[in-house]
Amino acid sequence: MENSIDQQGLSFKYELKDIKELSCEELMKSPRLEDKILAVLCNVETPERYFEQLIRELLSLPEKERADYIRKLLTAVHYRPKLKVVLKRLLEDRKMPLTITEEMMKQDPFFQKGKLEAKKEDIINLYRELNLPPEKIAKVLKVQEEFVKEVLKKESR
Repeated sequence: MENSIDQQGLSFKYELKDIKELSCEELMKSPRLEDKILAVLCNVETPERYFEQLIRELLSLPEKERADYIRKLLTAVHYRPKLKVVLKRLLEDRKMPLTITEEMMKQDPFFQKGKLEAKKEDIINLYRELNLPPEKIAKVLKVQEEFVKEVLKKESR
């Protein structure tokens, strides 16, 4: 990426920095919650402490505003997969009272993975216990018939 603009009548140079090299602590000092969410893209030395502080602030917000900030956090943390795993573990292990709505989960493939695994289990159980054909299983579980056939094919190996 260019680190300067050099055009007729305008000459400007600037230093480029990789956001991952910046300490998240600087942004966490900001009074703006948007800055604190962006801090997830920085060098987060203690992820648990970062997320716990952020979650405390999110919980102090009205529900609608909180949902908006959670969406922003999920968007930002998408670019930091290792931190996303920490966030998910924190929410599960510590039973953090942070609501992630079904709409958010539908939009985020990270949360879809668990749901997909549960669907696979349901497909196998319906096939084994009730001997339902793939098209019926797909209709009951509201999934694509091809997906059901793929799961059953892998299961039969």
